[in-house]
Amino acid sequence: MAKENRRRKPAPKGSSRRAANKASGEESVRSRSRQRTQARKTKNTRKKFAAIVAVLAIIFIAGGIYSVFGKNAYEIYVNDAIVCTVKKSNFTQEDITNSVTAQLAADCGTNVLINEEIVLKGVHASGKDIVTMEYALSQLKQIVTYKIEAAIIVVDGANVVTMNTTDEAQAVLDSIIQEYIPEDVEIVESGFVENVSVEKEFVDSSEIMTSEEAYKKLTVGSDVTKKYTIASSDSLYKIAANAGITVEAILNANPGMTIDTVLRVGQEINLTVQEPFLSVKTAENIVFTEKQEKEVEYRQDSSKPSSYKKVIQQGRDGQKEVTTQIIRINGFESEEKVISEKTTVEPVTEIIVVGTN
Repeated sequence: MAKENRRRKPAPKGSSRRAANKASGEESVRSRSRQRTQARKTKNTRKKFAAIVAVLAIIFIAGGIYSVFGKNAYEIYVNDAIVCTVKKSNFTQEDITNSVTAQLAADCGTNVLINEEIVLKGVHASGKDIVTMEYALSQLKQIVTYKIEAAIIVVDGANVVTMNTTDEAQAVLDSIIQEYIPEDVEIVESGFVENVSVEKEFVDSSEIMTSEEAYKKLTVGSDVTKKYTIASSDSLYKIAANAGITVEAILNANPGMTIDTVLRVGQEINLTVQEPFLSVKTAENIVFTEKQEKEVEYRQDSSKPSSYKKVIQQGRDGQKEVTTQIIRINGFESEEKVISEKTTVEPVTEIIVVGTN
């Protein structure tokens, strides 16, 4: 305790000054260090600011350039001809084509196929040149050409008649067949001699026929030239009448022939006649009863003279039900055949004894 209460001796005066000078120097060093650190921070801040300003300037300049030269719209072309300009969007060429196709199909009541190609080209456009997509679609509808889906009646592989719908085409075909279906007759088969089908194709609307036009074309047909062999008693007038043509038509089909030309039996001449595209084939069954004749059996008796003849069993005719089928082409009979026979009343054999002595 005595040592702790003991007073410290004062330091020498020279030592205090050296300590103060040392402290002052250290503070000066720390101050200069702080100044250098602050200077570096200020310089870095200025660099960052300058960089930000440069980036903003670039963005501003790029935005300005884009606003002047950037592709902000689409020009719509049809076969290299510009139609209008619309604002750039997510719409594709396929989208626009499908939209126009759908609107045309709704107007026509059937599927359509646009003939031209619709193309989009990116451009820069001012607001006054840009139209709405709705307006663009309406313009495209008026400009494009298109084919419509129609029903084609095909005869033996050739397109003959074009109609709006499959139902209309089938109705015409049915009406042609119905012309050759007589009443009160059992028709077991009806159809066309030719191979006929109805197919769907895209065609120009100008090719569509009315039901009346289609019926006439299919039934009247077209001119064909056929060979005819002259028979005895034939004359130009008789041949023309039988073929349903005029004498003038015969002369036109046979160059060098005149009204005074002598016809020879066996000679071949040309006849230009109208042959329908379609020929209707019908098959009808006719059922009738027919007599089934009895059989006659002869038995010989050597004990009787040759003049002897006696019926020992009286015979009787039977009956049978016969079914025949008549094939007609355009109403004219072309074939008749028996398709079945059934005995309804059995015949009784007649037995006759004759002498042989």
